[in-house]
Amino acid sequence: MKNKKYRNPLRKSLLAFSILFVVLISLALAAAGFAIYRSDMIKRYQNYAGDAIDFIARCVDGDDLEECINTGKKSKQYEKLQLLANDFKETHDLEYIYIIKPLKKDPPDNMMDVFAAWTSWGKADGTDGLTDLGNLTGDLYPTDVAEQYMDRMDHDETVTYFRNDTDFGKMYTAIRPLFNSEGEPIAVICGDILIDDISAAAYRYIMIAGGAAVLFGIFMLLAINFWFERRIVGPVSRLEASAGQFEEKCRNRADVFSLTMDDPDIHTGDEIEALSDSIISMVEDVREYAEDLLEKESQISDMKEYVNKMDVLAYRDSLTGAGNKAAYEKAAKRLDWDILAGNGAFAIVMADLNYLKKINDNYGHDKGNEYIKKMYSMIDNVFKESPIFRIGGDEFLIIAQNEEMEKCEEYIKKVKEDMQKLMQNKSLEPWERISTAFGHAYYEAGKDESTAAVFKRADAAMYEDKRSMHAERE
Repeated sequence: MKNKKYRNPLRKSLLAFSILFVVLISLALAAAGFAIYRSDMIKRYQNYAGDAIDFIARCVDGDDLEECINTGKKSKQYEKLQLLANDFKETHDLEYIYIIKPLKKDPPDNMMDVFAAWTSWGKADGTDGLTDLGNLTGDLYPTDVAEQYMDRMDHDETVTYFRNDTDFGKMYTAIRPLFNSEGEPIAVICGDILIDDISAAAYRYIMIAGGAAVLFGIFMLLAINFWFERRIVGPVSRLEASAGQFEEKCRNRADVFSLTMDDPDIHTGDEIEALSDSIISMVEDVREYAEDLLEKESQISDMKEYVNKMDVLAYRDSLTGAGNKAAYEKAAKRLDWDILAGNGAFAIVMADLNYLKKINDNYGHDKGNEYIKKMYSMIDNVFKESPIFRIGGDEFLIIAQNEEMEKCEEYIKKVKEDMQKLMQNKSLEPWERISTAFGHAYYEAGKDESTAAVFKRADAAMYEDKRSMHAERE
């Protein structure tokens, strides 16, 4: 459609002045509003977080908590404190609530986790519940951040705040020390606020304020040009009538294909006519967009299926197809729950490839990958019903349950015999002759408190087998 040349230079001048005025006012209001609102939000969140951790701190039995830290065992008071903190996180807008004991300034292991609050939904999706009493934090806390925690191992009960840029996001941390009955600091309790959430709230506020400013500007424009009855009010009224009819159709949930707007028949030769054309065009675009949405609704199930596939891939080793380390950790948590429920019944088998480094060094990593895949395939052919996990470059772990747990030793013997045949076949290439050390351990009720204990025994047995295999070759 060919653009028309509009008349009325006075209207253009008034419009240009009004637009400039509205834009300047909107920008000024937006900038001032953002700064004031963000500052106020930070102060309110700081006070909010400070009050929360101050309340929890006053509920802490310092001597009992110190005993838990020293022994690594959770008391009844500890469990009650955990429930209180969990309830606070569930009902209060805090990203993290945790107690930590600073050990030194420089990583690694410069901090020891005491506990962290978790929510039921957070634990379900794996974002909560990873911190436990006695955990050392590795390289998670750099020196400059660790100093902030070390400095608060003082005798001041006041809550202070500092900015804490972590791997989990940019935070404001509220912190205060916890004391034993002798008044000595034993750890610090902290509450974290996500700065991005505050900024997002400020931006939403600015969008609303900016929208209000724009609406106010439009009202001013109409007021300034009120006198141009025939040039503005009449056409706008007809445009409003057409828009009202369209709104009525929308309110009555009319069929998408009937959502059309009557032409208000405006021929003023200025911006009002352009606005009318734009709205009609916009209505057509909206109708087409609604039709497109209906079409895309049928694709939602395909998208869900795709997301499910991506979730499966996140827990798979790309080389072998075995479960990865994250998948094992998830399975181990399930086994820990079985142990707590008194239903523990499983065996862990460790398998560690021999000579992978020599294969990689002498024949290249492609042959090393074939070596790994061949080893996995041989185990998978025997342990058909048991999940297999690749937890390291040359380490695999099998969780055997039910019938395969009972036949665990028989299956290990079968795999080792198959591998021995390959080792004795001199016609095969070095990467086709598989050598693997095995170790296994059964869960023992009353002895093993967690899957980790069974893992440790299986790992030790595997290393004993590896030493034995080396002795035979010598």
